[in-house]
This record gives sequence, structure tokens and C-alpha cells, in this order.
Amino acid sequence: MPASKGLGDGMAVEQNDLLRYANMQKSVYNPVGKDNPEEIVGWYGYHENVPYETNLLYRYGDIRRPIFPDFQKLRAFDIGCGEGRMIRRMQRIFGQVDGADISEAMVEHARARSPNSEIYVSSGLDAGQAPSDTYDFAYCTISLQHVCVHATRDAILDDIVRILKPDGKMTLQMLFSKYYPFHHPRRIRQLGRWGLQLFNKDSNNGTWFQNKTDAQGTNGRCDVVIGTNELTAVRADLLKKFGVVEFWFYDISIDRAGARSLPENHLNSHIDDQYWGTHFVFIHCAEPRKG
Repeated sequence: MPASKGLGDGMAVEQNDLLRYANMQKSVYNPVGKDNPEEIVGWYGYHENVPYETNLLYRYGDIRRPIFPDFQKLRAFDIGCGEGRMIRRMQRIFGQVDGADISEAMVEHARARSPNSEIYVSSGLDAGQAPSDTYDFAYCTISLQHVCVHATRDAILDDIVRILKPDGKMTLQMLFSKYYPFHHPRRIRQLGRWGLQLFNKDSNNGTWFQNKTDAQGTNGRCDVVIGTNELTAVRADLLKKFGVVEFWFYDISIDRAGARSLPENHLNSHIDDQYWGTHFVFIHCAEPRKG
């Protein structure tokens, strides 16, 4: 890794800043006094009910369109595997599933819960000691969306290109809001015959190209969000590493609890009325650019 790297937002990112950000993330996922990994990752039950396999492995979530003709003999890699939830789910589909995570504590849990998998410790900028040119497929769920530093994700994806076979493929799940960058609506105030509504611009999260190395939190406290106007630039960025880049979307603004009718420009999802995300975007990449 060079001492600094000019990326996305035009700012050079010093390696010390990347390491400081990685250490902050490690402290979050290696908490003292919490032995139950489900408490650390958050919203565990919710994510257990999301059909990630369908959206990772089938174009546009359409089970008639698999990205491989046969999965059973293939080897897959979980980026930011945590305690191994998606490793266990993907083991039902692939012949071998390995992974890496920044948290030593999570890696220990994953190794114990998935003894047939190779689980590596990541520096926060790579896939650990995973072997080169080995994997048919790499994937990520609820992990890179929490990395609000473009330079960090860029380094990780460079290493994913390294470990993929020349004909390997990758699908990433990320957060998407069709209105991002958005403004939180506040209460309307009556001024005589008029109403005044103020909006707070979101500053907790970052766009795809930002490098928020000074973030004081992760795992929902400071995420990266892709908006409609950024999709073309995101595709161009990933085309530097892959010959093919596609997007498909999973709507999380539907299936709200109870019968409610919300306006078209409502920002929130069914998690609760304070959550602004409207979709997960699944970014599918093929033809890794080797060398």
C-alpha cells in the first residue's frame, strides 16, 4: 500500500489515516465484555430473513437467471464475514466457502461455527492471507456498506481481484437511497396562512467517493450510501477493476408493519420511520482485470 492514494473526491488519503480508521472499526467489532456475536453485528434477526442468496446469485433477483450454471463445485469467498452467518448459508449452495474479517473475535467465532471453512484475519485493507487466483465467486452483505472510506474499499476490492480466478465473479450488497443525498424533513410550523418546513442535510453518512477517515463510528453510525445520481460514476469506478458491472435492486421500503400509505417521496424503509434507506443495491461484477 503506498503512503498515500489520490481517490474519488480528489483528496490524498494517508496510510496512517486508513490504519486509524481500520483500528476504529476493529474496536467496534472486538468489543470488551460481549461474548455473543449476534449482539455486535446488529439487526441479526432482520438480516436472517433477507433473501441475500437470491439477490447475490441471480441477475435482478430472478431465479431463472443464475450467474453460474452450477454452483456446487465452485469456491466462494465472503468479504467481511463476521461470525460466519452468510458462510453457513452459502455452504448449502457452494462446494467450499471461505472468508475474512477485520475482527479477530469474529474470526474465532466464524472458525468455530464453520470448521470446514478457511477464515482469514483482514488488516482492514485486504482479504487477509487468502490465496491468489483461487475463488470463483466473492460476495459481501452488510459489510462494505459500513465502510465510509473509498480508499479502504478500493484497497479491499483490489485484493478481491487478486484472489478471484480469471473468470471469477463478485456481487456486493450496498445501501441505496434514490433520493440521496437527502435532507431529513422536520416538523411543519404554521406561520399564519403559511407553513414552514425545515430540512436537515444528512452528514452522518458518506457518498461512494468520500473518504471519511475521521468517522468515530461504523455499523450504522457512519455508512456509505449510493444515490441515483451517483450510479454512473460508481459503475465507471468499478470498471477499472472489472470488465462487466451491473446493478440490481431489492426494495426495503415495502412490507411495512401495519397498513400505511406513504407519499411517493417518503424517505424511510420498513425498519422504522427514522430510517432513510429505500433499497439495497446489488453490484454484480465479472471479468476481473488481472495484472
